[in-house]
Amino acid sequence: MMLAGIDIGTTSICCTIGDPATGREIVTLRSANDASIPSDRPWERLQDPERIVAEAMRLLAACTERLKGGGVALSAIGISCQMHGIVYTDRSGMACSPLYTWQDGRAALAADSGGGATYAERLAEASGYSVAPGYGLATHYVNVLRGEVPPDAASICTIGDYLAMRLCGLAAPLTDPSNAAGLGLFALERLDFDRQAVRRAGLDDALLPRVAGERQAVVGRTPEGTPVVCAIGDNQASFLGAVPALGGTLLVNVGTGAQLSAYAERPQANAPLEARPFPGGGYLLVGASLGGGKSYALLERFFRGVCAAFCSGPEAEAGSRSAGEEAEEGRLYERMNRLAGEALEREAADGPPGGRLAVGTQFFGTRLHPDKTGYIAGLTEHNFNPGDLTLGVLRGILDELARFVSLLPKPVREGIAVVAGSGNGLRRNPVLRRLAEQRFGMPLHFAAAAEEAAWGAAIYAGVGAGLFRSAEEALSTMQRSENG
Repeated sequence: MMLAGIDIGTTSICCTIGDPATGREIVTLRSANDASIPSDRPWERLQDPERIVAEAMRLLAACTERLKGGGVALSAIGISCQMHGIVYTDRSGMACSPLYTWQDGRAALAADSGGGATYAERLAEASGYSVAPGYGLATHYVNVLRGEVPPDAASICTIGDYLAMRLCGLAAPLTDPSNAAGLGLFALERLDFDRQAVRRAGLDDALLPRVAGERQAVVGRTPEGTPVVCAIGDNQASFLGAVPALGGTLLVNVGTGAQLSAYAERPQANAPLEARPFPGGGYLLVGASLGGGKSYALLERFFRGVCAAFCSGPEAEAGSRSAGEEAEEGRLYERMNRLAGEALEREAADGPPGGRLAVGTQFFGTRLHPDKTGYIAGLTEHNFNPGDLTLGVLRGILDELARFVSLLPKPVREGIAVVAGSGNGLRRNPVLRRLAEQRFGMPLHFAAAAEEAAWGAAIYAGVGAGLFRSAEEALSTMQRSENG
């Protein structure tokens, strides 16, 4: 009997199947999430939920096809999904809107034409809760005020909840607290939405999804009878899929965004650190950056623009491929990594001539301050070059995460014995890995399963379906290091 985990990311979708008895990864398939919907609103970020569901189902079918003939079957299906975004569904359980992703910026707009408070700030005033732009109920709040809620909307859910509904043929969503809290207006102590706060904000609480209880992990079954476990947030799933144990581990994740996470039994957190419900009990204390891999991608875009402007045409070297053409083939990241590595080696050998560049990578703002901007400081004639700039951006990504460590409760902070890494930003960039080990003062632990969120969803599927008594027991069997 095998466990399947599906991860719906912002830029990719993945399905993995693992053996719960040995922790062996049987098959993993992934594809690009090409469901983005173009918009003429620069602050809007939409995806097509039907396209996402179709691709997730295709990957699941392709993975299970590999199992046929081996005398094995699926014990359960787990789902991880990009957090905070929402889909409106109708009474039949079908999507009646696009997916408004976590990157949607409508709640950061001024609520009045003359400027002033943003929609997110107005929601905070009305509800008593701070809800960042991109969080589902902040997005919904704007849609309500602007009259943009679909007329046939019967419920709100995450994209993971929607996939679970479609897999089981359900008409209404069931959401795990890890995803529900990511929508906002959520009472951590009750592990449910604060419906009074929702109503104070002028929102209809009948649209809220039902929140799963402590013993209510299974949403339903597929037509083949396979249990589908409630979708969990990708941050929590990545933690499960990356760490050797819940306690005593600090997780540094750099993907499209970036997070620093640690497990705690109680929701002790100070803003901007968040306490997020953890599947099966406890909480993740999370510091989330809106940049991460996006910041590095922004730098790549800048270099690509320079290449296109100056390194193509007749001035390019005769007979050579232009730098712009190489960039389009994805080789520019390799050059950036090499230049950053060379700059790091120069520092190690001679010290940073003229001092290090200080780069603030808040190019996309922060959760609490959407208007905050990035910066580059300490420029000299010695470090004003592509290598030092690239190295400075990589350091800036980690610096933004490392500031959250001091906000962790003292017992959690002092109990950290392992720093685990996850996300393609860390896995694929050896310079960033080296910098992270320097910044956090110990070697990074990487799980054998490279798709941590999908693997974490598979692990939780085993817990939710009753194959394991707890997440700790599941980790002891299913989690292995990339070094064996």
